Amino acid sequence: MIRSALLLAVVVVLMASTRSFLPGAAGVGPDAGVALGFGFLVLAAVQTGNLFAGARLPRLTGYLLCGLVMGPDVGGLLTPAMVTDLRLVSGVAIGLIALTAGSELNLRALRPRLRSVLLISLCALPLALAACTLLAWGLAPHLPFLAPLVGSQRWTAALTLGVILASLSPAVAIAILTETASAGPLSEVTLGVVVLADLFVIVLFTSVSALGASVFGGAGGAGLSPFTSLAIEIFGSAAVGVLVALALAAVHRYARGHLALFILAACVVTAEVGARLHLDALLICLTAGVLLENALGVGGAAISRALAPAALPIFAVFFALAGARLNLHDLRTLWPVALAFTVARAAALMGGARLGATLARAEPVVGRWGPLGMIPQAGVSVGLAELVARHHPSWGVGVRGLVLAVVTVNQLVGPVLLRLALTRAGEVGRREGDAPEH
Repeated sequence: MIRSALLLAVVVVLMASTRSFLPGAAGVGPDAGVALGFGFLVLAAVQTGNLFAGARLPRLTGYLLCGLVMGPDVGGLLTPAMVTDLRLVSGVAIGLIALTAGSELNLRALRPRLRSVLLISLCALPLALAACTLLAWGLAPHLPFLAPLVGSQRWTAALTLGVILASLSPAVAIAILTETASAGPLSEVTLGVVVLADLFVIVLFTSVSALGASVFGGAGGAGLSPFTSLAIEIFGSAAVGVLVALALAAVHRYARGHLALFILAACVVTAEVGARLHLDALLICLTAGVLLENALGVGGAAISRALAPAALPIFAVFFALAGARLNLHDLRTLWPVALAFTVARAAALMGGARLGATLARAEPVVGRWGPLGMIPQAGVSVGLAELVARHHPSWGVGVRGLVLAVVTVNQLVGPVLLRLALTRAGEVGRREGDAPEH
């Protein structure tokens, strides 16, 4: 830990001393700032993760705090332009996380626990949606961005906020499961629930967006109805995912030594082209991963081995950037309301997860520790909040600020709780051929 602390201090000092070379200095182009920010985040986040691992805390939490402390709101070593220009790294990381998540979902192995996954999802998510929606409606008169709304408009805005806050985080769950090399009933059920929840929230949000368009006025992009846009996004993304899976399976068969390179290339293309075609990169790569594992004979173990050298720096930068984007101003302004939504969401998700596990007669370890795995929240919520702010600026900007405040709390607390659950369940380090990182 002392070595990591010293290295972190050296990196911070070097970064501070090179600020004169940022874009705007004579002869320095904007790409130099991007390269400097990426290199700094790789070194600083990895060393911070090592410090947290030495204290038996999730590396992920260290990455998030590193980005928060070094980001524009606190230390200022990362400029807003750096954070914005590194968005491609976030897109690639989302693709890698989704591909890994899909390739870990062995449907045959999950079949005995499919009842648990479905019932926990069906109990926890609607409860969280109802709790957050009713709380938003009840607090609306005291929230400046919701107070002017009345009747159906207020209910629609409250429902939109409820859907966003009910979302979970496949990215965080996969990162923690990978970091701890966890395997067992709790790991499988948690992974299945967070992936299913992500799909459910995306579909439900688009349906609520259609309701919002009719209540507040407005049309879908390019003159398309929201339901048409939804069909294009889901089925188009799935179709592209099939093509990506077939291409990666061919690479694995004929050029196995270059699998990692082609996976990274596929994630880059998916992140850049998918956004322009209104396709969901997460759905594309998730579909590809499921097909590779269950239909094309390229297992999750092969993908994990291929990506091992590149995964650590990319994931470290991805979560550090997530930390750098956290808005402390919103948290300071909205913390009482954010805390109320955080508690309501956690209580509903944990209560629903316990109820679902009981109804499914799941293994005792799932019923006891599974609810703690429902707390993490990250990119999906932030992305949906950005869409609301863009389409309904009169009240959506306030919703975005509240969501960011809630996500800030859940990002810092959720990974710690998930790791605690996996440790108490005895599943850390049980993945075959792997070992937890410390």
